[in-house]
Amino acid sequence: MKHTLIISLFSLSLLTGCEPDPAQVAAAGQPSFRVRSDFAAGLNTDEGWAGALNENVTIQADQPFRVRFEVERAPGSSGSWQFRLQYRRNGGDWTDVEAHDFPHPETDDAKTPRVSIVSCAAYRNGEATTNVLPGSSAGFQAGTGVALVDRTSGWNGAGTHTEFEWPLVVRRFADGAVTNDESDTFELRMVEAGGAAMGNYRNPVLRLAIPPRHVGGTFVETPGRIGPFQASNGHLYFIMEPTETDNLFMMIKSTDGGLTWREVDGANRPATDDLESVDARQVGDTIHILHQVTRSARYHSFRTSEHPTNPDSWATRDELAASANSVAQAATLVVRSDGSMTAFYVGQTVHYNIRSAAGVWGTQTIIDAGVAPNLAGPRAVLGANDTVHLAYYGTDGTIWYRRLLPDGTLTPREQLASGAGTTRAEYGAVLPLVYIPEANTVVVIYRLASGRLWERRIVNDGPPTAAVQVTDRDVVTDAVDSQQPGADAVLDGKTVHVFFIEKSSRSIFSTHDNGGWQPSTLRVDKILGSWIRGNIYNRRDEARVYGYVYDAGSDGGAGMNRFSEVVLSGR
Repeated sequence: MKHTLIISLFSLSLLTGCEPDPAQVAAAGQPSFRVRSDFAAGLNTDEGWAGALNENVTIQADQPFRVRFEVERAPGSSGSWQFRLQYRRNGGDWTDVEAHDFPHPETDDAKTPRVSIVSCAAYRNGEATTNVLPGSSAGFQAGTGVALVDRTSGWNGAGTHTEFEWPLVVRRFADGAVTNDESDTFELRMVEAGGAAMGNYRNPVLRLAIPPRHVGGTFVETPGRIGPFQASNGHLYFIMEPTETDNLFMMIKSTDGGLTWREVDGANRPATDDLESVDARQVGDTIHILHQVTRSARYHSFRTSEHPTNPDSWATRDELAASANSVAQAATLVVRSDGSMTAFYVGQTVHYNIRSAAGVWGTQTIIDAGVAPNLAGPRAVLGANDTVHLAYYGTDGTIWYRRLLPDGTLTPREQLASGAGTTRAEYGAVLPLVYIPEANTVVVIYRLASGRLWERRIVNDGPPTAAVQVTDRDVVTDAVDSQQPGADAVLDGKTVHVFFIEKSSRSIFSTHDNGGWQPSTLRVDKILGSWIRGNIYNRRDEARVYGYVYDAGSDGGAGMNRFSEVVLSGR
């Protein structure tokens, strides 16, 4: 029946006396499709399907899948024809699908578009297809599996049909910080390489789902504390980029406890992009942010949804805190009780600058100018009486501590450790600092080159306590040029919790110091973890949780950020 229809359409075009559409002569149609959800299935296996033949199915954001098409070509047509793929979102204009890999596009012209053709380890590009789909009754001539190219190889099958299979991904965030949203539809079709449409189509129309707690986007390269920050109404805020290929500054928000996330006030985001190092502190209804790029450190601030007059909006953007050509970006910020701020950042060594309560930045100071070793990776926290506690790394593999007093005095440096390693991978060896108010104690946790985390404490501004091993497993460091351990330290009451990515498995584990540092507990398995950052807060059900965002294996690309929680007490 289908073969007869092809012949009839071709004959009709000759009888009209008009020049036929070359595309309709060459390829009469795309009669069938099937969506494959098992990305690892063999090219010509009849398995791993998301639905039946010609069934429109739901796909998940940032989760690669495959679509297999039948294509028929009219008898008597000649020449070799190539095809490419197009999509249209929510019934909009047709757009060519380009080839950009997931999660990390690595070509010179790398992009992160809404939809792209990706690589597929299950087959090689150009591998021949067999007749798997039962839609067409015309004779079969092999097509190919396509992988990380934007068009097929040539096909000559006049009067026959073939099958092409395409590996694809639909992203949550794409370049330009555009988003694909829950229930968006994506219609796909094949066209000839020059853009000419076929004579008839049966197209898949796929509906997008955003998995609960999926975040997507790209992690800050060298993060300090970047959230999630909780407003008094329970809303959560987190800092990140949309993609590795378009490093825009985004504040994203969740109003449902981390189940869903979207950018807020994107039209007014900071102009300074490339989140090389970011550290933030929440004070009331405002999140204060220090952002270091290669040649400068910038201050931004964001008003949360509890702000009385300007909720969910950027307040200060791109304010110059200091100019410094950085050897390795690492920023940390402290906000004192009077509203003044101290920003620490890295030029050729560690610098700091103070912003007065009136909003005026002073003159930057270089710490230990001319004194070996050079310094990197500063971490600071506010203690009692507005004293700033500071720890940092020395390029000879040492770890140091000192205090910046309210009168501007910098106390003498005290060495906490050696053996932290001497490569750029160890520059950020110190984790975010923890201050325990009830005990007037600063906890400095750091990674040694051996792989384990260790800690020393400063109690009542006294001498550091003896070093104690924190983790019973090696911790990954510099996973994707981050120059820091894949670990986070937070405080719940008097208990310090450490969440970390194990070096060998790249899974997430945790430990705490209640009763001494405890054996590690597995939290997230079977990921290629790179970053983790979180905070402790009370959920709406009064459960006390560590809410965190982690990268589950983007290798520095995009689309693998996820949110999770660990319940610490309560429900």
